[in-house]
Amino acid sequence: MNQIRPVVGLPTLTWLRAFEAAARTSSFTAAAAELNLTSGAISYQIRALEAHLGFALFERLPRGVKLSPMGVAYLPPVRKAFEELADSTVGLFGRSERVEITVHAPVSLAALWLTPKLPEFGVANPSIDVRLSSVIWDNAVLDEATDLEIRYGAGHWHGYRSEHLLNQNILAVCNPALLKTMQAHGDLATFLQRHQIHIMGYENHWLKVRQVLKLADAPRSGGPTVDTTIAALELAATGAGVALAHGIFLGAYFATGRLVSALPEEFLDENSYFVITPERPQRIRREVQLFRDWLIGIASLP
Repeated sequence: MNQIRPVVGLPTLTWLRAFEAAARTSSFTAAAAELNLTSGAISYQIRALEAHLGFALFERLPRGVKLSPMGVAYLPPVRKAFEELADSTVGLFGRSERVEITVHAPVSLAALWLTPKLPEFGVANPSIDVRLSSVIWDNAVLDEATDLEIRYGAGHWHGYRSEHLLNQNILAVCNPALLKTMQAHGDLATFLQRHQIHIMGYENHWLKVRQVLKLADAPRSGGPTVDTTIAALELAATGAGVALAHGIFLGAYFATGRLVSALPEEFLDENSYFVITPERPQRIRREVQLFRDWLIGIASLP
């Protein structure tokens, strides 16, 4: 029978926790607040770890601390070890308490696509609470309390990691009564010019439609302008005009007959929806990673 040999040379867990927290926050004071200790206790544990290893892990600065070259090299394996231990513990014994993640998404995407699917995530991950905030305009700087955001655009935001979520064609929609009027009208260009519903920030969508239909020289119409896709679709459902929207927003409207396709064409959109997270040095939390993987999975479904 093989005897299990003890692990030798391993620093104590409290020293390693102090090191990881101080490295992540670049501050002994912040690490102390996070771990419910005093700054002196964190400083003592770091010094003990450095003495045990025989190398300085931090450069002490007038304000805060900075990892030394050896600290930079040591941090990834320490962090990986903590993450693997946490994942193994949750996998074997389950999570003892609920955790919360904060997600931001465009208001129309949140209301018409994401919210109906959230119960599915809750069933699969009962210990994770999702706090969903909907926004009309992207914030220039992501709130530190936000774990993950869905944005619409070209996929490049300085300081953030972005991962492609989905791309959708643009469809023109209106209510059934307006479609009959439109079909009876002899001049499509004039009709569309008089019945466009505009969405602030998405002016290029009508430009794309006019270009594809070779109506590019027609001036912009004076139709109603709103700030969200969901408001444009509700207006269109009342017969106020023709709205443009991505296909993922239209399922319930088509199913109930409140909206129908106004044009047979679908129009390509160069922009897409992306999942973005802050470009921080630490690894994304396990529960945030689970939600991100789930999001990308459901977006790939037909």
